[in-house]
Amino acid sequence: MDVVFADLDPRFAALNVYLGELKRGRRMAALADLDPRGFGPWLPFLNLIDVVLAGDAVRFRFRLVGAAQSAAAQLQYQGRFVDDAVAPASRRRVIDDLTRVAATCRPQYGRYGMPFPGRGFVESERVFFPLSADDRMVDSILALHRYPALEEADAAGLAPQSWHLEAWRNALAGG
Repeated sequence: MDVVFADLDPRFAALNVYLGELKRGRRMAALADLDPRGFGPWLPFLNLIDVVLAGDAVRFRFRLVGAAQSAAAQLQYQGRFVDDAVAPASRRRVIDDLTRVAATCRPQYGRYGMPFPGRGFVESERVFFPLSADDRMVDSILALHRYPALEEADAAGLAPQSWHLEAWRNALAGG
């Protein structure tokens, strides 16, 4: 099912437009096309996830985790696989969403509670956007998160400037 961006928070549509501009006639933008300055105030709420082929299996590894995401989860999960880092209560749903993105080469929307230490389940929304170097297979997924019940600044206690652009530059350079 296609994501209907007009029905979602405008930040998801804005990121979709930004990525659309980077496609230049391709089905998907590539990781190499991204400029983190184009993400604006949502940078702390973005995750970059690698699609890792291991034999016949597909796994997903957090390459970069937005500062707000790390703070909200009270967990450092950059570099970890989703199946090792995401709480069991949400793991299957997150992996299913990521698998759909990899299989269809299309964005995937999800809205469900995520467990956060000391907060219980916090309602959250996210759109997973496919990225591809060869425009055939999804090799990375960009995820933008939102917490409708909480003001984002309160949810993380961080301003957008708290995310280090250098981490993005290193990741985009293959670091």
